Amino acid sequence: MHSESQSGSHVKADAVLKEWDIRPTPVRVLILRVLLESKRPVSALEIENLLQTVDRSSITRTLSTFAEAHLIHPISDGSGAMRYELCRESSSNNHTDEHAHFHCRKCGKTYCLPELQLSIPAIPEGYEGESITYIITGLCPTCR
Repeated sequence: MHSESQSGSHVKADAVLKEWDIRPTPVRVLILRVLLESKRPVSALEIENLLQTVDRSSITRTLSTFAEAHLIHPISDGSGAMRYELCRESSSNNHTDEHAHFHCRKCGKTYCLPELQLSIPAIPEGYEGESITYIITGLCPTCR
């Protein structure tokens, strides 16, 4: 990566953390940069492989901090590994960025499908829904 874009990415990550009232630390900035530059949800292991100087516990703590602040949301795609992506809406009150995801059973990658129109099903009286997950499993265009 070009050094100018690295410093630009660093500044953007720092500004995003401040916007979400998260204290910017070097590890948080590094992890947020990975999430900002990723074109799909990523797992903690993928982040660890990209940031070999950051230990697993720091990554886990940082992802937890980001999720508690609603900067990111976790996605369970059925693969056994939780994946994370940035919330598209800038509201630190709760996660309302509900959209479908596609998990490729061959390459293991998970992709966002925000263009799909989703309808929230009615739930029985007495239940209180907090989140919903839409996962489509199959083969991505590359693996087909």
